[in-house]
Amino acid sequence: MVAIKLENIRHVYPGNVEAVRGVTITFEDKTFSALLGPSGCGKTTLMKIIAGLLKPTAGRVYFDNEDVTDLSPQERNIAMVFQFPVVYDMSVYDNLAFPLIVRKLPKDEVRRKVNEVAELLELKDKLHLHASALDAGGRQRVAIGRALVRSPNAFILDEPFTNIDPASRLVLRAKIKEIQKELKQTMIFVTHDQAEALTLSDWIAVMNEGRILQYDTPETIYDNPANTFVAYFIGIPAMNLVDCSLEDGKLISGEFVHDVSNVAEILRAHGTEFILGIRAEHLEVSTEERPKPEWVRMKCSMIESLGALYLLHLEGGGIYLKAKTKRMKISEGNYVWVRMKKEKIRVFDKKTGERII
Repeated sequence: MVAIKLENIRHVYPGNVEAVRGVTITFEDKTFSALLGPSGCGKTTLMKIIAGLLKPTAGRVYFDNEDVTDLSPQERNIAMVFQFPVVYDMSVYDNLAFPLIVRKLPKDEVRRKVNEVAELLELKDKLHLHASALDAGGRQRVAIGRALVRSPNAFILDEPFTNIDPASRLVLRAKIKEIQKELKQTMIFVTHDQAEALTLSDWIAVMNEGRILQYDTPETIYDNPANTFVAYFIGIPAMNLVDCSLEDGKLISGEFVHDVSNVAEILRAHGTEFILGIRAEHLEVSTEERPKPEWVRMKCSMIESLGALYLLHLEGGGIYLKAKTKRMKISEGNYVWVRMKKEKIRVFDKKTGERII
C-alpha cells in the first residue's frame, strides 16, 4: 500500500496531441480516489502512466518517496481491473490461485489466500465452476479477486462496472467499497460516471482537457465546485448556471435580485458580469402566491417524476431553472413562485469560469 504522487505529468501523443497537461496530484495511502471526467479528458492516459503501461513525456511518478517513473507494471506491483471482465480458461479457484502459483507460493498458503478472497467476494460456492460459465458480474468478481489475492501496492479499477447489468453493478459496487474499507488498500477508480464516483470515493479528481480541475471530497466538490465545468458535470441534474450582473451591491439575474453588499467589493474586483450557480434542491417552490422581490413567478413547462420527488422545469423572470422538490399538486403549464436560498448561491467569474464565492 502506497501513496501515489504525480509531479508535473505531461503526455503528448504523435501528431502533437497533448492528452495530459502538467498534472500534479497525490492519491493518499489507504484511500479510495476516483479519477472522473468525460471521454477524451485524459484520464485513461493518466491511469496508464500510474500503472507503468505508458511513460510520460515529462514529469515523474512516485510511490511514497520512490521514483517509479522508469519501472515496469510488474515492478510497481499494481493490480488492475478492466472494463471487460478478464478470466482465464480454468476454474474460479484456479483463476484466483494463478498469480500466487506464478510466484511459487506454498500450496497451503495459496489455498488460504484463495479462500480468504473468495469469502470476501462471496465466491466460495463457485470455486469449482468454470469461470467462463459465470455471468458478467460473476466474472468481474473473479477478476477483482485475482487482483486482490496478490496484495499489491495499489489497485486501479478502469470502469469495472460498465458492462455489468444494473442489479449486479449495485451489488459489486457496494462490495468493492466494503473491501476497501476492510483491507485499507489504495484504490484509484477511473470512471466517467459521476454517480459512481460520488457514492464510492473518499476523494474525487475531476479531470477535463488533460487537467485536474478539482481534487477534494465528494461533499466539497458537490457543494463548492471550483468552476462552472465541475458545477455542471457533477450533480443530477447539473447545477443551474445563469448569467447575472452586479449593480449597486445587488446581483441581478432576470427578475431575481440578491443583496450581496457584504461581498460586493470581492465581486467588483472581477468585473460586473458573472454566472450564478444554484443546485436544483436549493430552490424553494410554492404553488401559492408569494411576495416580490424575494419570490419570482415562473411557469412550470415540464415535470419529471423522481419517485418521491419532482424535477420541475421552470421558465420566467428572464431565465430557465430546474428545481427538485417534494411532490406537490401541480401540472405542466401552471405558474409557481420560486425563491433561491441565498446561502446556497455560488458565483463564478464569467470570463474564466472559476468560482469566486
